[in-house]
Amino acid sequence: MKRRLVRTFIISQLIEMDEYKEELLHLLNELKSLRVIVEGRKDKISLEELGFKKIVVLNNYSGFFDVVSKIKDEEVLILTDFDPEGEEIAKKIRGLLIKMGKNVDVRDRKKLRKLFIKNKLSTVEGLKRLF
Repeated sequence: MKRRLVRTFIISQLIEMDEYKEELLHLLNELKSLRVIVEGRKDKISLEELGFKKIVVLNNYSGFFDVVSKIKDEEVLILTDFDPEGEEIAKKIRGLLIKMGKNVDVRDRKKLRKLFIKNKLSTVEGLKRLF
């Protein structure tokens, strides 16, 4: 009886994770047309594999202001990692973008954060292991 309960629990967890994975994929698909800012080259590669085209990598530039000043798009998604360092970077970039009159919708980032957590991810690069 105990084995059956454990097996049932594991199966329900896997089904739930598949639902979170699908939800994350769906949201990422909706956001593909936006200009996306990521922390590193591996993050960019992960997003390119999901069909993203307009990706700016932070470590390719000398500073945050350089990144922001080169962005011409009106709407931007900040997709830095969801660890403390990534959150701090996102906060700084968001402030610069807002000062430049860009539309930075924090709701999408919040939704992504929740789905990353549900999928046991904290980094953009980690998306590779889901797909």
